[in-house]
Amino acid sequence: MNVAILVLSDKGARGERVDTSGPALEKWLAEQGAAVLRTEVVPDEASLIAQRLREWSDSGAYDLILTCGGTGVSPRDVTPDATLGVVDRVIPGFGEVMRAKSLTKTPHAMISRAIAGIRGGCLVINLPGSPKGAVENLEAVWPAVPHAVAKIKGDPEDCAGSALVAPEGLKAVSFVAKSGTGKTTLLEKVIAELKKRGWRVGAIKHDAHRFDIDHPGKDSHRLTAAGADTMLISSPEKLALVKRHAASPPIRELIATYFGDVDIVITEGFKLGDLPKIEVHRRERSSELLCRGENYDPTLIAVASDMQLDVDVPLLDLNDPEAVALFVEARFLKR
Repeated sequence: MNVAILVLSDKGARGERVDTSGPALEKWLAEQGAAVLRTEVVPDEASLIAQRLREWSDSGAYDLILTCGGTGVSPRDVTPDATLGVVDRVIPGFGEVMRAKSLTKTPHAMISRAIAGIRGGCLVINLPGSPKGAVENLEAVWPAVPHAVAKIKGDPEDCAGSALVAPEGLKAVSFVAKSGTGKTTLLEKVIAELKKRGWRVGAIKHDAHRFDIDHPGKDSHRLTAAGADTMLISSPEKLALVKRHAASPPIRELIATYFGDVDIVITEGFKLGDLPKIEVHRRERSSELLCRGENYDPTLIAVASDMQLDVDVPLLDLNDPEAVALFVEARFLKR
């Protein structure tokens, strides 16, 4: 997904304040696999905001434009007004969800006028001006963003269509953790344990950066570089598929499309997804959990840690992958 960020700040545009909201959004978006192609700081001038939104939307270079700042009721808060004058259609749900999220932090969220809408093939979302508020609001609506972008681009699949439903009986669980916790090492051992028990296992890795599994000079790479939208290389033992897309597909769509021949799918990452989650926690990395506290996640089903924790879900031993595999087997695979 290609993204542009428009930061609204009179002081920032004059060079009197260093912008921190744009970099915060860039960092968060990179972790979701999105590519921020442009960030610009402009003053709170409705005509200039509208001009940028028109130019960027109509260029065809961006799937998503995020504005940051100017969503309140002060005289200089004109971002929603400028956006309304540019978009073809408004999507009320995005603003409603962002206000609901912010209301858990402050009653002042009630005066936010942030909106979202569509211009041509581009989704435009207004975010608040603070780095923390901008990221939290984007995080709140992000589960719907890739799907919205795909629909805007002309995806014919019905919103409740079969592409979003995993094959009947297929089980999946996400392992999530802060970076450097060792979840890949744990997953290697858990997958090996499940294989020893005779289960067919699929794995999906979430990559926050642009990756390339092919190599320059190889015939397959030449075909992809030439512009092939889908390229599959097959041998007697395995195959690999390289497929271009405008936005990362929802995790359930990936499972339904590619994993009909396994008993369970284990994903690494996808902390914002709605699959059942096991959080991997290491004492030396952090004292806090991703899925509890301020960011309470109801999909958490267990924690694998190297220390005692007071949690409302089963606590597993991080250093005992066999026990973690047995938990997964008992929860998802044994009838």
